[in-house]
Amino acid sequence: MTVREGASLNHLDIVARGAAITVLHVDDDAAFVDLAATFLERESSSIRVLTETTVEEGRAALDEHDVDCVVSDYDMPGQNGLEFLEIVRERDPELPFVLFTGKGSEEIASEAISAGVTEYLQKERGTDQYAVLANRIEQAVKRRRAEEEVYRGFLAIESAREGIGIIGEDGTYRYVNRSYAEVYDRDPMELVGDHWEKLYPEEETERFHDEILPALERRGTWVGESVGVTKHGERVPERLALTEMDDGGHVCIVRDISDRKARERELRREQQFLRTVLDALGDLFYVFDEDLNFLRWNDRVEEATGYSGDELEELSPLALFDDDAPRVADAIETAISDRRQVTVTAELSPKNGESREYEFTGSPIEDDGELLGICGIGREATDDGH
Repeated sequence: MTVREGASLNHLDIVARGAAITVLHVDDDAAFVDLAATFLERESSSIRVLTETTVEEGRAALDEHDVDCVVSDYDMPGQNGLEFLEIVRERDPELPFVLFTGKGSEEIASEAISAGVTEYLQKERGTDQYAVLANRIEQAVKRRRAEEEVYRGFLAIESAREGIGIIGEDGTYRYVNRSYAEVYDRDPMELVGDHWEKLYPEEETERFHDEILPALERRGTWVGESVGVTKHGERVPERLALTEMDDGGHVCIVRDISDRKARERELRREQQFLRTVLDALGDLFYVFDEDLNFLRWNDRVEEATGYSGDELEELSPLALFDDDAPRVADAIETAISDRRQVTVTAELSPKNGESREYEFTGSPIEDDGELLGICGIGREATDDGH
């Protein structure tokens, strides 16, 4: 094999820029391939030429190097250019292959095209032919790389965990990946060609037309929650992101949030149950943080103090006491510093009305040694001191 030294140095610079094209030129005329390599590399700084003089050597070069394009003569001893093309196509059906031959005829050209050659050029006198050859090589490699990039992008979209769909201007699906179709318990090909309204209940379709699509048209994007419907009529809560395209269609990214919604419902039920239990207590229940901000309380606290929930959010627990505030402050400080439960008896001073004596407890709430707050019970003191 011949690798031109000057071209190799140029290739390193080109590789650094990510635009190099490695061409394997096979022709039984050693002087011709060397001349062709010189002119091709002059015509294009992107091209680096490897040369061989037999098909067998060309096959070996393909094993040793990453080749972007093959240029081959037709009439060579042993195996000809079309036989070499067959070898190349078995290895890589899409590798650009230029048949560059001095033996031209309509029969050979027809056979070459039928065999899947990328370009067919006849050798000519002079150097202008190398400009044409360099251009054909660059264009063929450019198309191949663009196709590979599109294919890689397609594979990435197909394997994405997020559901991705493309809707045309007429509202029908042009493409959906498997993750998108699975949200609605369907196969991708079931959706292609169908209108998006097929996947939504009537009231949600109206919402799309009244709210979502006008917002998408104004801003170019829309992100929010919606409710789709499966093939079997089951409703699916979803997180939806829409992006408008230049042709009037839009890209949809969808994610099934059924699990999240179920967790939220369960959490709301648990919180409501806890709230009901706490409100059923005859005692005051409260939680405040280290900075003495109320975090939680039951209805009895609002009833006993006369303060609304909004007002309690702005108050320190100490603001609920007059003369006994210092003793309550000391008890809170002890609970925080010693990380232990404390009890203090003090008169609660309501917003309106007379003060009443309560026995208050305060217990630290911790997580891995970090103080989250103080929780406690306030029980009205009876005449017998209990």
